[in-house]
Amino acid sequence: MRRAYPGLLIGLLLFSMLAISVACSQSEQSGVEATVSETISGAEATQGSSETTQKKTGVLLFGIGMHIEPRGATPSPIVGGSSAGPPSVNKGDYNDPAFFQRHVEDINTVAAIVEKHQGRMTVQAQTPFTKVAVASGNPVLSDLAADGHEIALHFHEDSHLGRNSSALPAETWCAVMKEEIDYIRQAAGSTVDVRYWSGGNLYPGLIEAASCAGLDVNSDWKNPNEQTTASDLIGINAWRPAGGSSGNDVSLFATHDPDGPVVYLPQGSYSRNDYGGSAKTMGGDQAYFDFLKASLMQSLAEAEADPSRVSVFHFTVHPAEFRGDPAHPFEVIERFLTDVVDPLVASGRIQWATFSEMADSYEAWEQGNPGVSPKSG
Repeated sequence: MRRAYPGLLIGLLLFSMLAISVACSQSEQSGVEATVSETISGAEATQGSSETTQKKTGVLLFGIGMHIEPRGATPSPIVGGSSAGPPSVNKGDYNDPAFFQRHVEDINTVAAIVEKHQGRMTVQAQTPFTKVAVASGNPVLSDLAADGHEIALHFHEDSHLGRNSSALPAETWCAVMKEEIDYIRQAAGSTVDVRYWSGGNLYPGLIEAASCAGLDVNSDWKNPNEQTTASDLIGINAWRPAGGSSGNDVSLFATHDPDGPVVYLPQGSYSRNDYGGSAKTMGGDQAYFDFLKASLMQSLAEAEADPSRVSVFHFTVHPAEFRGDPAHPFEVIERFLTDVVDPLVASGRIQWATFSEMADSYEAWEQGNPGVSPKSG
């Protein structure tokens, strides 16, 4: 039989070998597919792990404020005053064209440095600077607004309300704040949204007065008589003060009221409470910026340790402050942004924000976390 069908036997043998080869190939392909599937699953797992890691990393919102002081101010006609404010705030006079122009140049120089590093400031102005800008047609504030800087109010109460400002009702404070805001809009543009202010820190009716004037974001609390910040107000997490301060009693101001009309932005985790005073108290400009670096890194560590809340850090400069060498004006600011801030921004650990943008981030967090305390710990 076998001898009679040698071709058939050979054919069957070849067919069997082919079947075995196909089966092995299919098995190998299944193994490859399984390996690819495992690889994809592993990649997805790794990606998920990476996303989880990213979610555990808090981003610190970073900004720079600029205070334009009331050099040469007199109290508002609303309070019937005409005497100059305290001598300590009258070092120079913006009614002097040369003094005004020099500070305009300083402001523009610092703004250009910040813009070079992709940042924007919160520039806080008041009279007489705003009045002089309007009267002289100087576009400094409107140009800053057009370039994306926030324009806000810096309010020295004794300069605008007189030496007895603490005895005046909140309605008077509100009226004079509105007057100051109107001058800002005349200088910066009628469409400028003035939301942020600094100043008036020791007045119990401050929150009521500022809210009446249309303001809803505040920071930079310090006792102007002592140039120090209350320890209860030092930190990185924003909140809504339950009321104003009564001198050094900040118990209401430091208490969170979820229905409060104002968002307060602490300045960061600073290790000493005189950081809002002169850099001379810390040994000069470079020593001050070394302190700022340490404070920024401490604030960042706290933000990353608890990414579940909005965290902020900012510091304040003034026109002419930190000017340094005339050949390299404000070099200490440039160096700080280059050496410290830029790498942290590039790595995604900190993010530039104006003060109202910080408040907006906090308000968005509030909506997603009803009933949750805004402060860590």
